[in-house]
Amino acid sequence: MKNKRNVAKQTYYFEKEIHNDCLSCGQDIKHPLCPNCISKAFNLWTKKFPEHKMLKAKLNPLMKHHNHTNAKSKPCVACQKPVHICPLCFTEHLHSLVKEAGLGIRATTQFLFIFNFDFEHTGYSKELEFYGGY
Repeated sequence: MKNKRNVAKQTYYFEKEIHNDCLSCGQDIKHPLCPNCISKAFNLWTKKFPEHKMLKAKLNPLMKHHNHTNAKSKPCVACQKPVHICPLCFTEHLHSLVKEAGLGIRATTQFLFIFNFDFEHTGYSKELEFYGGY
């Protein structure tokens, strides 16, 4: 009998089974809010900055990839679409876009207040603590 651990699953299994793990970090998605809902709020927030179009252009490829993933997963609490990436991983990506765009400390602090899914305080929320946010 062969050991079946560490064997990649075929694609058709991936599309049929329900996956509750984040495709980025592999952890269970405890707060199922999809990237579509978060990105809508992010796009509204960035409209006040001149870098809005650049940020949106950098976000679009990730959103296209997320929207083409056919695997079944937990539904989003807001829109009921499948959630493949946990809000923490997605907002870490948004955080890196904000930093790359050079929006400044004030805007970065505001982002960290509004879009903070680092409930364990092990990631980007440490930056908010550094700025005096907590």
